[in-house]
Amino acid sequence: MDEDMDFDAGSAPVATAFQQPNTYTSHGLDPNRKMLDLVFVQDCTGSQGSYIASATKNIENICGHIFESGKLQSVEDLRVGLVAFRDHPPQDHTYIVKNFGFSSDISKVHKDLSTLYASGGGDGPEAVTAALVEALHMDWREHASRMVVLIADAPPHGIGEYGDGFEDGSPDGNDPLQIARQMASRGITLFFVACEPALSGYQYATDFYKAITAITSGLMLPLTTADLLTHAIVGSVLENLDMERLVREVGAAVAQRILGNNESVDDVAKELHERLLLRNESTKKVVIESIYKDSEESRHNVAVFTEAPSLADAKPLLKRVQGTRFTDKYLAARAMLTRSSYTYTSAYAPATPPRSPPSKAASSPTGSAFSSSGSPPRKVVTDFAAFGAPKNASVFGTAVASSPFSLAGGQAAFGGMRTGIGRTTFDDDDEEEDDGRQRVELREDSISLDQAKRIAMQSAWRSARA
Repeated sequence: MDEDMDFDAGSAPVATAFQQPNTYTSHGLDPNRKMLDLVFVQDCTGSQGSYIASATKNIENICGHIFESGKLQSVEDLRVGLVAFRDHPPQDHTYIVKNFGFSSDISKVHKDLSTLYASGGGDGPEAVTAALVEALHMDWREHASRMVVLIADAPPHGIGEYGDGFEDGSPDGNDPLQIARQMASRGITLFFVACEPALSGYQYATDFYKAITAITSGLMLPLTTADLLTHAIVGSVLENLDMERLVREVGAAVAQRILGNNESVDDVAKELHERLLLRNESTKKVVIESIYKDSEESRHNVAVFTEAPSLADAKPLLKRVQGTRFTDKYLAARAMLTRSSYTYTSAYAPATPPRSPPSKAASSPTGSAFSSSGSPPRKVVTDFAAFGAPKNASVFGTAVASSPFSLAGGQAAFGGMRTGIGRTTFDDDDEEEDDGRQRVELREDSISLDQAKRIAMQSAWRSARA
């Protein structure tokens, strides 16, 4: 592919195959101006109280930090939307979804969040698909970066989980794999906050969410405590703003290489990565220490969900993951906590949704597992000290007195952001031992191959719809 590349004499190498007219300029807009439409999609069933409380408490700080660190120019450049969901009747009779719309008035968003509380839920899976449909059809601005943050601990209906009250899929007839592809084609990036350990109590949920975030070029962010929610949201948004800047710069040309020239995404992404490194391109990256163990079955399932036209096509091809999905480090941290509070284990041990029953119980009616004595209602334990954030932790590691952000004189202090070329692992402070806590960091570093592939995927999806 080198024959497609030209170099400007006396300057950094420039890949002309990756150059394009700037659509901002052609519409009379400042090409350096950033606008963000950000939608929170929040599970409001009985296990989500701590995550709702964390989002409500920190929403103003979250938005303030995004505004300052994202270098937005005016209040109107940031719009925040909110979609709350529970489940379809008869599993839940309160509501399926509530759409609060977009607003640049963050006090209104705070008020909307304050009306939410965790209750109900019925069977294990929830109305995730209906909530994603609401997010898809919101009033997105044409030239804004578009991002959805889904916060949940359960899968949608129809992915093959035992006890699903709607095993054939969402009662509204929508398919979440198809909705994810529509999001990708409209430039909406999905980030999923996986509330653990509850989510991994399901057989296929983690694989499903890895797939739909990959389809939209987003990320799956496994959290073991609501204390880290603020960290994950801010880091994800700032990384996504950097990705959007590059998509706007090279997206049309990248898409032409993939869709017009029939080159593979991997090949184009590799070359794009090399060219961006040659011009010393750096990006922000949110880094969350994974708690998941890799397995062949899980990789297979992610590929199936990613490539299948629908859930109905995917389900017959899925493989069961044997044993735990968690890493030894995470399990050791849980065991340590259990030993240290053995007397109170029955009150605080996380209750996760049941996997498929033994074969002798295969004839049990749908939903019976959720009423049996061996399958308590779903619950997320958030005060998980071994994997939680210290009470005085700031967004990315800098101790503060009370607030998760330090906003001094209207400027967001970002003291915890790590910089440095080639740093891809978690940094251990010399003064601190590794105490088993899950870590969230934001780093500014050379663009990664994974990020280049996400740029290529986003570019291809958007151009395919154009």
